[in-house]
Amino acid sequence: MKHFVEELSENVHLFEFQNVRSTDVVPTLFCSDIHLDSIGCKRDILKKHFDEIKEADGLIFIFGDLLDVMGSYGDRRLQREDIDPIFIQHGRTYLDLVAEFTIDFLKPYAKNIALISYGNHEKTINKFHNHDILRSIVWTLNLENDVNIQLGAYSGWVFLRMKSPGGTSTVCNIHYHHGFGGSAKRSKGMLDVQIEAMKYPDAHILVRGHTHQKWYDPSTARMRVTRNGKIYKDKIKYIQSGSYVDGIGTGKAGWPVEKNFNPTDIGGWFVDFKYKKSNDTQVIITQVIETPVETF
Repeated sequence: MKHFVEELSENVHLFEFQNVRSTDVVPTLFCSDIHLDSIGCKRDILKKHFDEIKEADGLIFIFGDLLDVMGSYGDRRLQREDIDPIFIQHGRTYLDLVAEFTIDFLKPYAKNIALISYGNHEKTINKFHNHDILRSIVWTLNLENDVNIQLGAYSGWVFLRMKSPGGTSTVCNIHYHHGFGGSAKRSKGMLDVQIEAMKYPDAHILVRGHTHQKWYDPSTARMRVTRNGKIYKDKIKYIQSGSYVDGIGTGKAGWPVEKNFNPTDIGGWFVDFKYKKSNDTQVIITQVIETPVETF
């Protein structure tokens, strides 16, 4: 579905859909922690999810760690066996090869990618190599494909505005943050829901990544009041995005195994937005389900 996009500030972006009818759906994929260049990235699953959104003429939002980029010289996280051999070529620099591969992979979906924001992996490259690889990738994709992919921040806002043919509109406020904290084996980070909901009272949806956990909590209800004294309740939806890297695998070895992390589900979330006349936006969130055998 065609849309208009406006950068309201460096980390606030508005996506507006016009002439939206009650039967229309804006399909999206919210994802993070793709780690596309990692040898452990399930690119076949990622491609399948991207293809589904492309076929539905929807939008893709990538909230941090599109890249892994841990193979640079001097990176203490470097494990040679974890670098995909396609990024080890004589006479070619590692970061350039990763950037070129990423651009080629994303090109078929350039018209569907709405926003790509930073994660800790991209920020580490900025810090130690003085190179904003994510900005270069987005700039090239926009230039070569005549599209308008937005470059987000580590944390920010996405506003989805849906306008009916009659001119009325609804807005869904989405606050994203790449994520924070550790594995949290017991709670999986669910204890953060109430705190984050309190910090961002204007959000209808909170999206987080980083931990590679994958879950969804729609249970937080809030008491609200209008300026004319009408009291009502609303709910805030919390989306914790998974990763496209299966760090545990068969449980044989590796850093996640050594740390005894829990196995996690693969992928992001499909989120459908529908216009409602009640000055609200209906949000339908469905999990991207993969059978465990596909991830090995």
